[in-house]
Amino acid sequence: MKTLAQLFKLVGEAVEQNHAHTGTWFVDFSGHVNKISIRYYFTGWGLDVPHEELNQELNEEGIQSAYWFIKTRLNK
Repeated sequence: MKTLAQLFKLVGEAVEQNHAHTGTWFVDFSGHVNKISIRYYFTGWGLDVPHEELNQELNEEGIQSAYWFIKTRLNK
C-alpha cells in the first residue's frame, strides 16, 4: 500500500518532468475537501489536445489510484 507521502513525492517527480519531456502534468490538491485532480497531456498542453484525467478523494483507495495513475505515465 502506498502512502500519502509516497504519492506526493511522485507528484513532485511528475511536475519536474513538465519541462524535460513532451508530456505535461497538471495537479490540483484541495486540502479542505481532501481531494486531488490530475490531468496528463501526452503531447504537451493545448486546449484541444487529448488527455487523461483522474479525480480522487484521498482516502486509502484514492491514494492507490492516484499513485498508479501517475506512476504508469511517468517518463523514465
